[in-house]
Amino acid sequence: MIYFDNSATTYPKPEEVYKALDYANRNLAFNSGRGLYKQSSNIAEMILDTRKKIASFAKVDFNKVVFTSSATESLNLIIQGIDFNDGDCVYITPFEHNAIVRPLYNVKKSIDIEIIVIPFDKKTWHPDLQKIEEMFSIKKPKAVFASQVSNVTGFELDYQSIFGLSKQYGAITILDSAQIFGVKNPELNNSDFCVFAGHKSLYASFGIAGFIISGDYNLAVVKSGGNGSDSLNHEMPSKGFAKYESGSPNSVAIYGLNVSCDWLRNHNVLDHEIQLTRYLLDSISKINKIKLYLPCDKNVLGIVSFSVDGYLSDDVSSILSEEFNILVRSGYHCSPFVHEFIGSEESKGTVRISLGAFNTKEEIDVLIDALKTL
Repeated sequence: MIYFDNSATTYPKPEEVYKALDYANRNLAFNSGRGLYKQSSNIAEMILDTRKKIASFAKVDFNKVVFTSSATESLNLIIQGIDFNDGDCVYITPFEHNAIVRPLYNVKKSIDIEIIVIPFDKKTWHPDLQKIEEMFSIKKPKAVFASQVSNVTGFELDYQSIFGLSKQYGAITILDSAQIFGVKNPELNNSDFCVFAGHKSLYASFGIAGFIISGDYNLAVVKSGGNGSDSLNHEMPSKGFAKYESGSPNSVAIYGLNVSCDWLRNHNVLDHEIQLTRYLLDSISKINKIKLYLPCDKNVLGIVSFSVDGYLSDDVSSILSEEFNILVRSGYHCSPFVHEFIGSEESKGTVRISLGAFNTKEEIDVLIDALKTL
């Protein structure tokens, strides 16, 4: 099997992570802070240590790191925690995932917000900052969402310019860093919140993710319950990560994340992905029937989307899986607006190759040979 669906979840995980998960299930599956016994205290210390490791990637205080079960939960907590009012304008880029789009449209059912897609140049894929500023001046942004890297195309967005402009109009800014956090860490000086996912670029397991509170905006509490402290208080804590973390923490998954953070510190995954992406683009661009979805400067990282003349994207994926045991993703990839932008509707979305730390040039050669048979 050759696995090229790392954008969905990285696979395999480092061997150290597998061992850590097994160890944690056998030795660390206790509730943090719920007891005075040593095991409970040890779990609390381990979770704090993991929080500090995540904070170090983004150069923030560990109290700013909130753990959740998934990036989707993180985005729901953020979106539902914003004090939206009728008439508020929310801006998103055409590259955003349904983890942002659907919660926003869910809010729209009860609050009359306007959801506006930010304009990008269709050749360079750069944000049209002049037009964006005109839009902001007419319809002031309440919140602006942007991905660090597109999960469909691997395009690295100029989120800093977008957020810098957004801040001039007092917007709340939310960065979706789920595709790249840990491999290429974000600059958060213009971001109020940053979302990460353990099972993707952090090479941990499912069940652990979170967000970083990098600005001053105070979210409302939309999920509450016990967290092992101040139990006589009927309200959640008023600040810090404890305000948003209720219920039993996933100590097993958090320990796996702790170990994967160490692994990432000792492995240059970014350079490996850059080299593999260049090799893949150079190889696949020589196949005449392939249409690549790229900006003019070919600035993509770890993900390459394409279509094959005469085939729907799902057909290509099925052939690669059934005949060559090559696992790729096809279709719309839970991102509803990008396909009009890149023009992939005719092929019913794209075939997506997403690379990871354990892929090799030899695996790419096998893929290229398979695509030449179509």
